[in-house]
Amino acid sequence: MTLSELTANQQARISYLPSNFVLSAQLIEQGFALKSEISLAHRAPFNGPLAFHLHGTKICLPVAIAQQINIELLS
Repeated sequence: MTLSELTANQQARISYLPSNFVLSAQLIEQGFALKSEISLAHRAPFNGPLAFHLHGTKICLPVAIAQQINIELLS
């Protein structure tokens, strides 16, 4: 499952980052590290960016990038 498939307030853990080294490094700098817990805060209309709760803050990503981040759902 990818980050773009997450539904509102569903809890997950990041399990895989994109294979592109530069993109992965940028995501890690923003807090998208492996095993980090994350949830979807808001989905913008018309396939706009997704806002996530991550490390006590809200951060947005384009859908195209969220589709490259794999997650594991938490129960």
